[in-house]
Amino acid sequence: MNVYESVVRGTQASRLILIEDSYLAKGQFLLHLISANRKSYNIHVLCYENLVPKYQTLFPSLSNIQYHDCMTNILSLNLSMYETVSNIIEKSTRNIVIFIDSLSLYLLRTEFSKAYKELLDITSSDKFSKIVQCVAVIHNDVTELNQIEHLKNICKTHVQVQSTNNPLLLKLRLEHKRSNGKCVVQKLKGELKSDCSFKLINDLPPQKVVEDKGIPTNLASFKLDLQDNEKKAKEELILPYTLVQNTSNTGGMIHYVPDEADDWDEEDPDDDLEI
Repeated sequence: MNVYESVVRGTQASRLILIEDSYLAKGQFLLHLISANRKSYNIHVLCYENLVPKYQTLFPSLSNIQYHDCMTNILSLNLSMYETVSNIIEKSTRNIVIFIDSLSLYLLRTEFSKAYKELLDITSSDKFSKIVQCVAVIHNDVTELNQIEHLKNICKTHVQVQSTNNPLLLKLRLEHKRSNGKCVVQKLKGELKSDCSFKLINDLPPQKVVEDKGIPTNLASFKLDLQDNEKKAKEELILPYTLVQNTSNTGGMIHYVPDEADDWDEEDPDDDLEI
């Protein structure tokens, strides 16, 4: 599975894509590439970081892209992200892709818990069935890392844009969660062109992330795991109950051998209690 191609072309269902970038490694070029491959939908860009004319130069000239000035308060209205998207949905007759640039700027004026809940509602198919995808940019040099980790937990695709010694060369780390619960990671490097295209230099094969299920060794003062020779001895050990299970004629019969202290007087079994 080529994660990069699935993100750009939208061939894999991913209701929320989180693009994590920084000042030295901006991820807006991914919005440009994704928008060019979403021509069958109406694209609505929530502009929190720059004015609309700036975004018009960053995105391709497509008739299906609409921009919403969320940076300034038009007509003294200070709408939340949820209210802005709700207004878009009411006026739309087609399926929609939402771009949020950026969540970091929105979080500067909104409590994280509220923004987190709004994003959950926006990406919920039950509340907004017309939204097929939401792509949000967040800056790791502006937003707290623990908040980014919370957002990564609710997104299906996470793209981290990393800088290199060359400002025109960028590294990408793409992580996609499949519907079966498994996660695929792809790392690649590319050259960012002036037209916002991204020319891959090397394309490493996707890597499956396997959860380490080993027992932590620092939880107790005694040893919790077994060495190889101990595991082998455990496997070769024959327990007493297995011998009973292998006998065919006794079934579940219990054999009891009484000793001298046993009282077998069935007429008054409680006479030894001195009541």
